[in-house]
Amino acid sequence: MGEAVVTPLASAFGQNEKRLLQECIHCGFCLPACPTYMENGKEMDSPRGRLYLMASALNGNASMDDAFSEHMKLCLVCRACETACPSGVQFGHLMEITRGAMAETKLPSFFEKYLLSKVLTSHGWLSTLFTLTRVYQKTGLRKLFSTRPFNLLVPQKVRTLQASIPSVPPRRFGTNDDVLYSAVGKKSGTVSLFTGCVMDHLYPHVHAATVRLLTWYNFDVNILAKQTCCGALHAHSGDTQTTDDLAQSNVDLFDNTNSDYIILNSAGCGAHLKSYSKYREAGISGKILDLSEFLARMETKQMSNGRLLKVAYDEPCHLLHGQGVSAEPKSLLSQIPGVELVPLKEADRCCGSAGSYSITETKMSLDLLERKMNAVMETGADILVTANPGCQIQLAWGVRRRGIEMEVLHLAQFLDRVFSNEPGYPTEPIAKAN
Repeated sequence: MGEAVVTPLASAFGQNEKRLLQECIHCGFCLPACPTYMENGKEMDSPRGRLYLMASALNGNASMDDAFSEHMKLCLVCRACETACPSGVQFGHLMEITRGAMAETKLPSFFEKYLLSKVLTSHGWLSTLFTLTRVYQKTGLRKLFSTRPFNLLVPQKVRTLQASIPSVPPRRFGTNDDVLYSAVGKKSGTVSLFTGCVMDHLYPHVHAATVRLLTWYNFDVNILAKQTCCGALHAHSGDTQTTDDLAQSNVDLFDNTNSDYIILNSAGCGAHLKSYSKYREAGISGKILDLSEFLARMETKQMSNGRLLKVAYDEPCHLLHGQGVSAEPKSLLSQIPGVELVPLKEADRCCGSAGSYSITETKMSLDLLERKMNAVMETGADILVTANPGCQIQLAWGVRRRGIEMEVLHLAQFLDRVFSNEPGYPTEPIAKAN
């Protein structure tokens, strides 16, 4: 009998992680909830199979080789298995620890070393990247590199992914100074809006819509200039040091603001910020709310009848499974006069975006998107609503690929559009000195 193999997982897993791993009872309830297992039918690409691999590596009965790495990286970390698990196994946490141990065994890729660690954590670098992307989109370069022979100069994966990028706006939402937007009516309180990294640059119009909604509900909205990336993508990739640094920076910043709530309109960021208490006891922990959670707590605003619309809602994984928020966005949509909220089959199944997953695991991402689009087409909806920027990018790409006559909107955009016809609704939020 050979000697047990010593792996980095043995030092990465503490007593808590070992206990969580033992809570799996191998019942298989997670199997039909797992998108990758349902797609390829491989046991090792199911949560149960991945937990078995973790236990084998932890006990020294298996090495963290390329095969081990492939099964772990193919996981979306959508956390649907957590919702399905009767034993309450915290699979997402175990996967992040495992990927952190995996990162110690290899050199970081270009994506991990530069795009994640350098670009995503800097608004300056992000501005440069998106400015170059905008130039590429607005000039003839995009068309040029899509035709022969110039397309041969671009790797196949890049040619595929460039089609997924929405039109880059001319400027980001945030600025180099703190900004406070005034409540429309009698002030009810003050909230801070977490603007994040990519969303701040790629979806500034969603942030603007969110601010208009919040001021319409009579809250001052504080935008802090020094906030940075939440660190969710770094946690998913195993970069624990950057994850901890970003968490500490944001906790220090938001702990020192006098806001009643911290509002997020990105499901992935929200799920990760709500986990900040594991880094240190933070005063912000109980203040973090998704936009839909916050608006659902408010007294319902009266709305005029609009034109009849069929609306489908696709549930972001990290809102549903990561935060347990599902009823609130659907309740908000169903209260709108003229809106028929139509059911979407497998609305709770990942669309394949999963943060940077569409970049690192493009084939599986596209396979999952195709399944999602089959369900979307069955709805006959006029508008597809979601509540996460990554999902919005992925779903809009899927709609374009299929040529479906359907608009893909963030929940904030849709509500903003509905309220825009109401008397007194702000066309532009009013900023005042902060």
